Amino acid sequence: MKIEEVMLEMRDGIHLQTFVYFPNGDGKFPSLLARCTYGHEMVDEVARYWGKNGYVVVLQNVRGRNKSEGGPVTRQNHPEDGYDTMDWIIDQSWSNKIVGTFGRSALARVQTETAFLAHPAHRAMSPEVLPYGFMSHLGGAFMFSQIPQWMFMAQSSNEFRPVDTVEWMPHLYKLPITTVLDELHGPIERYHHILKNYQLFSLKEDMSPEKIHKLNTPNLMVTGWYDHCGTGPIDFFMQTMKYGSDYQKRNTHLIIGPWDHSVAGDAANEYNFGPNSKLDLRSIERDFFEKHLKGNDLVNTLSPVRIFVMGRNKWRDEQEWPLSRAKDTKFYLHSNGDVSGSWVKGILSVEKPNEELPDKFIYDPADPVLTWGGANSSPAISLPMKRGPRDQQITMFRKDVLTYYSEPLTEPLEITGMIKLVLYASSSAKDTDFTAKFMDIGLDGNARILTDGVIRARFRNGIENPELLTPGEVYCYEIDLWSTSNEFLIGHRIGLAISSSNFPRISRNLNTGGHNELNSDFVKANQTILHDSEYPSHLILPIIENSKINQYEKNPR
Repeated sequence: MKIEEVMLEMRDGIHLQTFVYFPNGDGKFPSLLARCTYGHEMVDEVARYWGKNGYVVVLQNVRGRNKSEGGPVTRQNHPEDGYDTMDWIIDQSWSNKIVGTFGRSALARVQTETAFLAHPAHRAMSPEVLPYGFMSHLGGAFMFSQIPQWMFMAQSSNEFRPVDTVEWMPHLYKLPITTVLDELHGPIERYHHILKNYQLFSLKEDMSPEKIHKLNTPNLMVTGWYDHCGTGPIDFFMQTMKYGSDYQKRNTHLIIGPWDHSVAGDAANEYNFGPNSKLDLRSIERDFFEKHLKGNDLVNTLSPVRIFVMGRNKWRDEQEWPLSRAKDTKFYLHSNGDVSGSWVKGILSVEKPNEELPDKFIYDPADPVLTWGGANSSPAISLPMKRGPRDQQITMFRKDVLTYYSEPLTEPLEITGMIKLVLYASSSAKDTDFTAKFMDIGLDGNARILTDGVIRARFRNGIENPELLTPGEVYCYEIDLWSTSNEFLIGHRIGLAISSSNFPRISRNLNTGGHNELNSDFVKANQTILHDSEYPSHLILPIIENSKINQYEKNPR
């Protein structure tokens, strides 16, 4: 395969290192462009694959990467650079003036930013595991571990450093957390900037209706239920279906599998989702490009949405997301006020609470609940976090974790859609966190995590409206538990775990009301979870219609 290296000049005079892979034969070809934030070497194998399938492939190192000019690696100038590169492509003798874009994670981000500029030659994009719109915070809490690890790994312009060469936990436990990269020679100034301003990274700005309406590029998005960037593709799809043009709506697709950020099935680990869980994504992407870049309408038609229903372990095509046939159902928390770890569990039931005593625990920032599985980044083997559907029992035998289980199910129950916890709680602190995990409890007690979430109390009214707590006062918190699709089998239970930490996925709230990311002092917090007629804490679960819910009436313990 013929490969040429060129230095393309951008509109401001900066030159970017670019590699062109040519297919065999003569003539004019459609092109596929990937702009490489981690270096073109990581995409070489994929480029060769597309070249063998009749595309001219253009790999470009972004500003500051390898030999590309422009200083440190940042997100500045990405959209315009992509646009200018497309202008260059369609001016070449080998181009048929049709361009598609591909790439995963950070490479997905840069291609969507260029897509918003609506280059007329940009006819299709495939932004896999798109990290769009949140990146640094979840429920107002700083998504801690992934940021310094990502910066350590990727921010050097000429060196891609394996993140698992560092024993991270001693560094992550340091306070203030501004010191994490001090001994690791990371991009400290950039890291400090993010810590001071992480709340500014807003989904609203990234996916505004105005931006979405400008799109004119068929879109194939792939993510996983355990992908720490999973909200990006899902929210992008929902915004497109709401604000996109008719053409964009007809040609936007979303695939969600039982995967983590690798979309290679690695998330399974402790759970076997079956041989069909690994789709041939390369073939799906090939057919997508064949249709939109080569005009081959004979390829298989892809539905708007394809989801993997865990538990049942089968794929299903859908026409929308979320599913309009799903019925939001409230599952209320119940107890005698004595819930304590997994030794004494509360109950989840559709029955409304009457007068019940609250449950209490103490949150100590010096001894946080450690992250174990779920939709976290966790690239380092030295971290205890790992990824995916891990059994949460290891984190639940603690007095600062409250667990609530439904009665064993007498019939299968499918829950597919967006999950929310409405929590009434008070704290002795001026600021604190409340965390939640939604789980499928198996016959053997295995507590397979499905989703999790957090709310930083000061941001309970939105990231734009911080307000500290009045200690002892009861507040209502809405905790976004993201999305899932899972069929709870006969004999299984619906499980919920509530605490105030999920470390190091989420930075510890120091409970002082100060800046949690810049300060070192902390205090313990006395937390109270209420669930009575006045304060009916509850899960909101999207149940697929025809599922019976009367099997979940509360029974005495």
